[in-house]
Amino acid sequence: MSLATDFLSELFPDRFNFMAPDSEPHKLPYTCSFHWFWTPAGELIGLDLVRSDDMDRRALRVFAINSQREIASLILEGPSSDWAPFATDAPPALDQSKPVLGRGKNWVSASASVSNQSITDVGFELTLAVQIAGKGTGEAGLVLAHLTAMDYLRVEISGWMKINGRQITLDCNLGYTSVHLGDFLPNYAAVASVPPQRPDAPGILVNVSDADDLKHGATLIGDKSVVYGFGSGGIPGFFTTIGRLEKGVIPLGQDAWLELSNVRSFPHTLLGRPTTTATADATYIVANGSGIPVGQVILDFRGTEYAPLLAP
Repeated sequence: MSLATDFLSELFPDRFNFMAPDSEPHKLPYTCSFHWFWTPAGELIGLDLVRSDDMDRRALRVFAINSQREIASLILEGPSSDWAPFATDAPPALDQSKPVLGRGKNWVSASASVSNQSITDVGFELTLAVQIAGKGTGEAGLVLAHLTAMDYLRVEISGWMKINGRQITLDCNLGYTSVHLGDFLPNYAAVASVPPQRPDAPGILVNVSDADDLKHGATLIGDKSVVYGFGSGGIPGFFTTIGRLEKGVIPLGQDAWLELSNVRSFPHTLLGRPTTTATADATYIVANGSGIPVGQVILDFRGTEYAPLLAP
């Protein structure tokens, strides 16, 4: 592990537990948690639980991606009063008249119904067992930025969920989780590999943010982006840079970048801004032209400036 990775890891006090600042004394105005994992049948599931007290809104995003990479989804967003109270002490009852969100130490839970979407009904109650210590700055990162992240690169997920009435049972299924926390949700881009079975296999997680996320020095980066992330299996354990994203290309530091291809995207709106969730194939490239295939990755990006860069 590099000194930089070790330093970032130590800033978070309890890195072997999934936690989010949803309750006092550490409650923050904005927190969302992304959860991606495989089902026993080989389906890729993505969940995003959003508590946006800064805008007095809640949101739930659910994605189910089959082996042909066809994306089914449920996107529900609305004023906090349209939702049941956000649960933090224990998983809430899911059979309520309002949509439900809950998140606590090592668990997430939700239920919601919509119409005219490919997923119209969802419910889940899941426990998370962190396998690799969380990486990131946690609340310490808010000294410099409005939004920061804690990334759990390998998590075993157990419990149950229903999608359109179809029951899915999970028993230590492999996935990853990322918690975004802070003052509000600025524009961002995130790329994450589906967790490999072996921790030393090629894998990557990339976070990209713009000047509107920075509390200090925003004018210094101008129209560029701050890029940082983590890798395994021949990809540096930690990397960071400031640069411009190009069509299908994300800079990762000195003479290295990530190339994206075979993108399948689902555009929608989250908290009033254009947002796209997608899958793609990724390759880590260095200056001499050699590459490391990363395999399938998940893309999630928000803001009009990212859409033409990462979308097909």
